[in-house]
Amino acid sequence: MTDGAFGPLEKALEAADHAAVLAALTGLTDRDRRALAKPLRAYRRRWQQERDEADQWLWNRGARQRRAAQERQRVYERGPALRLAGAGVLRGPDELARWLTDWRFFQGNYREGFDAEFALLRERDAGWRRELAERLALRIDDNARPDCRLAMLDLLAETGVTPPPRAEVVRMWVHRGYDRRFAAAGLGADPLLDTMVPLLFSVDELGELLENGPFAQRLVAAAADGRPRRSALLDGTLRRLLRGGRPSDLRGYLRLYALLDVTVEEAAERIRELSLLLPDAPSPVAAVAQAELRRLDEAGRLTAEAVCGATEVVLFRPERKLAAAQLSWLAKAVPRHSDRAAALLTAAGAAFVHASPDVARRATRLVLRHAAALGPAAAEELSVRAEGLPADLRAELGPALGIEVSASDTVAPPALPPLPVRTMPPPIGSLAELAEEVAQLLTAVGDSVRFSRGSEIDPPALERVLEAVVAAAHRDRPELLAALAPVLDRYGIVPGESDARLRASGDPLGELHDLLGAATGPVRPVDTRRRLFYLPAPPERASAGEDHYFGTRLGQRRNTVGHSPGPVQVLLHRLREITFGLAHAPVPMLVATPTAPDGSLEATVLTGRLERAAREGWVPWEYDLQLALLRLPPEPEPQLAERATRIGSAAGDRLAEWLSFGAAGAAVTRPGGRHAIRLRLAAEPARPGVPAAGEDTLLTLLTGSPDTRRYLYPRAQLAALWPTLWPSRPEVMAAFVLPALPGLVEHGTNDGSGMIAQLAESPRAGGPVLLLAVTLTLSARGAEDRAVAVDALLALAAGGRLDGAELGAELAARAARGEIKLSRVVPALREAAGSGAYRAVWEAVAAALPVLLAEPPHRLADLVALGAECAVWAGARGPVPGLEEYAARRGSTRLLTEARRLRDVLAAES
Repeated sequence: MTDGAFGPLEKALEAADHAAVLAALTGLTDRDRRALAKPLRAYRRRWQQERDEADQWLWNRGARQRRAAQERQRVYERGPALRLAGAGVLRGPDELARWLTDWRFFQGNYREGFDAEFALLRERDAGWRRELAERLALRIDDNARPDCRLAMLDLLAETGVTPPPRAEVVRMWVHRGYDRRFAAAGLGADPLLDTMVPLLFSVDELGELLENGPFAQRLVAAAADGRPRRSALLDGTLRRLLRGGRPSDLRGYLRLYALLDVTVEEAAERIRELSLLLPDAPSPVAAVAQAELRRLDEAGRLTAEAVCGATEVVLFRPERKLAAAQLSWLAKAVPRHSDRAAALLTAAGAAFVHASPDVARRATRLVLRHAAALGPAAAEELSVRAEGLPADLRAELGPALGIEVSASDTVAPPALPPLPVRTMPPPIGSLAELAEEVAQLLTAVGDSVRFSRGSEIDPPALERVLEAVVAAAHRDRPELLAALAPVLDRYGIVPGESDARLRASGDPLGELHDLLGAATGPVRPVDTRRRLFYLPAPPERASAGEDHYFGTRLGQRRNTVGHSPGPVQVLLHRLREITFGLAHAPVPMLVATPTAPDGSLEATVLTGRLERAAREGWVPWEYDLQLALLRLPPEPEPQLAERATRIGSAAGDRLAEWLSFGAAGAAVTRPGGRHAIRLRLAAEPARPGVPAAGEDTLLTLLTGSPDTRRYLYPRAQLAALWPTLWPSRPEVMAAFVLPALPGLVEHGTNDGSGMIAQLAESPRAGGPVLLLAVTLTLSARGAEDRAVAVDALLALAAGGRLDGAELGAELAARAARGEIKLSRVVPALREAAGSGAYRAVWEAVAAALPVLLAEPPHRLADLVALGAECAVWAGARGPVPGLEEYAARRGSTRLLTEARRLRDVLAAES
C-alpha cells in the first residue's frame, strides 16, 4: 500500500463516515499500517489547525451565530472518525494510547463508544494489545470521557493485564459497576474483581467510594457469596486503617468495617491489628478499635495485660472522649480482672497528666474507689504519677496512697522560649549557586500555587534570586544564559520571551518564568503596541520625557489583578516591573533588596545604593524605589537626610524627604466596633499638608481597605511574602489577611494563616488587629493552623507585646457570636500556657469570663479549668467579676465544678 492509498481513508475522514473508515482499515498488514501512519499524522495536524480556527471564531459568538455556523462546526464531527483511524493505523502502543485519550477527538456527536476501535485492535497480536492496555491504564485520568474509560477497563479484562495501582483506575472500575449491564450480572461476576479489590486497600484517596453509594454493600454481599473472600476484605480494611491518611478518606473503610458485622471470633484473630490502631490513628478510627477491644474483653477474649496496654496508650492521647470511654471500660474491667486490679489502676494513673481536668478527676475517683486493691508498689508508682495532678486532686488522693501529698506543692511554671534569631543570608556568590537557587524557587512557587499545603516561599530566598538575576543580566547575559540553560529547559522557559506565559490572573509562577526569560534574552526596544499589562503614564510625566509604558500602573484589562488584595498587587507590580526592566531598561542592581529577613532595609544602605546610581548615571526603577522607601524604618533620621540631599538626583530627594519627616503610615480602624471583623485602612501623611500616598502606587495599594470579597490569590504560602513589603506596619498586613481567616474556622481552607506567626515576630507587632487574627486562627479547623497561632502567641509573649486582656476580650466577643469554637481554642491556649505564656493566658481567661459566664458557650468548662491551672502558675489572687455568683449556684455540672475550683484557687492564701 502506498501514500496514494490514503485517498479513500481521507475521503471517509472528511465525511466523518465511521463505517467507511472501519472498512478501509480492516485487514491491514503491518506494512500497510506503516505506509498510512505518516499521511494520517499530517492529516491530524491539518484537522487540528482547522479545529483551532473554528474555536477562535466561535469563542466570542452568540448562541444564534453558533447555531447558524453548522459548516464551521462540522470539523468537530471528524474527531471521533480520526480517533478510529488511529486505532487501525498507529503501530506504537504509547503513541496510540496518547491518540485514543486525546480529548479533542471526543467533541463530535458520535456516541457509539469504542466498539469499532476494539474490532481493529483485535487484529493485533496479544502481546501488543497487553502493552497498549498497560499504557492506557497509566495514562487515563478522571477527566477522560466515560466511553474511553470503559474501553480501557474492557481491554484490561480482555488481555488479563494487572491494573496499575492508580486511584483513577479503581474509581473508573467502581463507577462502571453502576451501569445497568454490570449491575444486573452482580459484582461477583466481574472479571476484574480479584485484581481490583486489593487496590481498594493499597491506593489512597479511595475512601469516598466506600463511604457514599451502594458499592460497599455490594462488596459485602459479594463476599457473602464467596467472591471476594470475607477475610480479604476484613484484613484489607485493617491494613488500610493502619496505614493512616486523611480522616475523610478513612471514613469509607470504617463504614465497610461496620457493614462486615465482624464476629467476636474474627475480631479475636485480629487483636494485634486492633491494638496497633490505638496510638496514632485518627480519633474515629481509634474509637472503633477501642470499642472492638472492649467487646472482646467483655466476652472474655482479652487478657488483663492487653487491657493495661490499651489503657496506657489511649490515656496518652489528647482526646477527652476517648479517655473518658477508656476509664469507663476500666471501671468495669477492674472487678472482672480482680487479680490484676493493681496493674489496671496503675495504668489509669496515666490520666493524671491528661490535658482535660475532667479526665484527671475521673481517674482520681476511679483510683479512690478501688484503693483497697493497691499494693505498696502500685501506690508508690501512682504517687509519682500524681505529681502531675492539680494540687486539690493530689491532696484528695494522698491519704488513699498512704503518702503525704502537700496541696501547696506545685509544678514549677514553664519558661518562655526565646525569640528566634534570624539573619539575612549572604548574597548569591556565583552563577552556579544562582542556578541552584532559581530551580529551588521555581519548585517552591509551583508547589504553593498548585497545592493548598506545600513548601512555603522563603522571602529572603526570593529577594536573593531577584538581586542576583538583575545584577548578572546587566553584567553578562550570555554567561547568565549558559548557567541557567538547564533550569530554563527543565521548566520550558524560552530566553527572550517575557510575556508568553502570563496567566490572566497574574500567576506568580508565570511572572517568574517571564522574568527569567527577559533576563536571559537580548535587550530590545519597547513595543508600544503591547498595552495589556502597562497603561500610559500621566500626561504631566509623559511630557517630561518619561517612557509612556514603563514604571507606570499595572494594567487591569482582561485580568483579575485589580480584585486581589493590595499586597498581592504589590508583589505582581514588582515582578512585572523587573521583567519589563530586564527586557527594555536594565540596571546594575535593585535598590529595595532588604538587609534583614523581615524585609526591613537600613537607611544607610539605601542611601549608598542611590549614591552609586547617581555616580554611575542610572535611574532606579520606580516601583523598586517605592518599595525601598516602604522598607525603611519609620523614624526620621535628619542627619542622614542631609547626606541624601547631596546625592543630587530625584531619587535622592525623595529619600531625603522620607528621612526628614519619617515614613507615611496607615491607620486601621474597626467601624463596627469589637463585634465586627470588618476593617478600614487609611494612609496617614508623615507631616500635615502633604498627601499621604501621593503618586506612590504601592503605598496606595497597601492602604486600600481590605475587602472580604477579594480572595487571597495566589495560595497562602505566598502570603509569607506579605510582611516583607511593609515590615514596619504589621497591623496593615494583618488587616489584609483577616477577611480570609473565618474560612479557617468554618471550612479549614488554608488562606493566610502562615503569615500570622511571622507578623508576631516583628518588634512592632502586638496591636488589636493582629490579636484578632490570632484569635480566629486559634479556632482554625486544621491543627497545623492552630499551631501557627500558638507560635504567634509565644512570639508576642517573649517580646513582651502580648496583651492578655485584649486577647481575652476578643475571645469573649468571638465566642459569644459563635465565630470560634472553644473546643479548638482551649487546647491551643493550653499548649501556649505549657510553653511559658501562662500569665498572658490567665489574663485572657480572666478578661473573657465575665462576658462568657452570662451566656455560657459550649465547652466553657474547659476554658475555666485552663484558667485554674494558669492561675496556680501565675499566683493569681482576687475575684473575677461574675465568678463568685456563678459558682454559688446550685447544681453539679462540670462548668459549676470548674468554676468553684477556680474560685477556691483565687481565694487561697499565698
